[in-house]
Amino acid sequence: MKIKKYFTTNHIIEGFFIAICLSSFIYIEYFKLLDGYFLQAAESILALFGLYRLIKANTPTWFFSGFFLAIFWFWWMGVSFNYYNFPYLSAPVVILIGAVFGLIFLIAAYLASFLSHAIEKKFPIIDYNFTIYIFRAFAILIPIYFELFGFNWLKLQLIFIDSFFGVKLWQFLLIVVVLALYATSKKWLVLVLLFVAIDFKKPKVYTPNTLKDIELVTTDVNVKQKWKPQNREKYTKMVLAKIDDAIKKNKKLIILPESVLPYFLNLETPYLNELKKRSKDITIVVGSLYYKDKNNYRNTAYIIKDGEYKVANKVVLVPFGEANPLPDFMAKIVNKIFYDGAVDYKADKNFTYINALDKKYKIAICYEGTSAKTYKDDPKFLIVITNNGWFKPSIEPTLQMLLMKYFSKLHNTTIYHSVNGSDSYIIMPFNE
Repeated sequence: MKIKKYFTTNHIIEGFFIAICLSSFIYIEYFKLLDGYFLQAAESILALFGLYRLIKANTPTWFFSGFFLAIFWFWWMGVSFNYYNFPYLSAPVVILIGAVFGLIFLIAAYLASFLSHAIEKKFPIIDYNFTIYIFRAFAILIPIYFELFGFNWLKLQLIFIDSFFGVKLWQFLLIVVVLALYATSKKWLVLVLLFVAIDFKKPKVYTPNTLKDIELVTTDVNVKQKWKPQNREKYTKMVLAKIDDAIKKNKKLIILPESVLPYFLNLETPYLNELKKRSKDITIVVGSLYYKDKNNYRNTAYIIKDGEYKVANKVVLVPFGEANPLPDFMAKIVNKIFYDGAVDYKADKNFTYINALDKKYKIAICYEGTSAKTYKDDPKFLIVITNNGWFKPSIEPTLQMLLMKYFSKLHNTTIYHSVNGSDSYIIMPFNE
C-alpha cells in the first residue's frame, strides 16, 4: 500500500480549504470585517459549505482538515513559549498540535468508513453513499468531545455563534445530518429542514462603559515584568488607584483581572489592609495568589467586602499551564525545564459564589470561563477574571470571547469579564 495514495496535493488543498471555511468566523470577528446581517449570512454560508465539504471528503482529507483546523484555531499556543524563553519551540509545538488533531479527525473518518463498509456487507440493499455520509456527519462529533489532557476549545458549534443558526447540540446535529442527506440525494428540498435550526437570538457583547454600578477593569501588564519582586509596589499602587477612581465614580463593585497582584496576597498584610480599608466603600474582586501551606498554592480571586475577605480558588486548572497532567516523573522534568522546578497549583473542589448589588455571582478564573464544568448549574451571573498577557499578540482573546458567548447562550448566563492583555467586556445571553 503506497503512502502517496493518502498524501496527495489534492488532499492537502481540500483539507486546507475546509479548514479555512470552518475557521473564518474567528478571523472575521478578530478583524471586525463584517457586522449585522452581512456577518450572519457570511458565517452561515461558510460554515455550511465547510461542513458539507468535510462530509463529502475522503478519509485522508479528514486528516489535513483537522491538521489545518487546529493550526488556524490554536497557533496562539506557540506564542506563550516566547515568554518562557523558548521561542524556537513555537513552530514545532503548533505543528504537533495540528498533527494530534489531524489524527483525531483521521480516526473519526476511518470509523465512519469502517461502519459503512460493515453495513454495506451485511445489508447490500443499503446505499453505501448514504451510510458513509451519515456516519461522517456523526463522526464530526468526535473531535468536539475529545479532550486531550482535559483541554478542548475545538467546539465546532462555535462556527454558528454569529450565524443564522443556533449552537445547541441538537441544532448542530440536525444541520450535519441534513447536509449528509443532501450529499446523498442532491435534492434541494432537503435543505428546507435547515430552517428548524435557525435561531436569531444571539449573545451580545458590551463594553465596560455601559455599566452603572460595576467597574470592569482592563489592564495591560507585561507578564515578564509583573513577577519581578521590585515591581510589586508599582502594580499594587496601580490597583489601588483604580479602586480609588471607582469609588470616586460611586461604583459599588470593582472587578480586576487574574493575578494582577503578583504575590500571595494573604501573606502581604500591609497591602491586604489597604484593600480592606477601601472595601468599606466598594466590593473588590481582584486576582492574586493564595498560600495555603508548603507546596499548596492556589490561583485565586479575592473577594473583599466590608473590611473582610474570602477567597475563590480556581477549580478547573489549565493543563500544563497550572497543573501538569503527565505522570509524576515526566511532570517533574517538564516543570524543571519550563517552570524552573515550580510545583503545580492545587485546585479547589467547589466554585465560589458572592452576593453583590442584590445579585448572586459565580466566580471563575480565566480557563474556567470556557469550561463546561463552570456552567453545570446554569449560573445567572458569572464573574470571570483573566490574564491574556501570555498570548500577545494573537487571536486567543477572540476565540476565548466566542467560547464565552457560546456558553452564555447555552446556559442563559450574563458574563462580566475583566482581562489583562486584551479588552474587558460583558456578554448578555440574548441580543435584546
